[in-house]
Amino acid sequence: MINEKMITDKKMIEHMKPIIARHYEDMFLKNASAEEKEGSNSYQEFKKLYQTIKK
Repeated sequence: MINEKMITDKKMIEHMKPIIARHYEDMFLKNASAEEKEGSNSYQEFKKLYQTIKK
């Protein structure tokens, strides 16, 4: 919903940022295969979300 601009409330996004970042950095990056990290369509939205919140 953040990726599609359905959730725009800055306070809500700020509240979710640490959770999303931690899950991405601690779970996905450490455990995903190289193929999943680079080319998998399954995780494109997740990677896009992470990039959005890190701005």
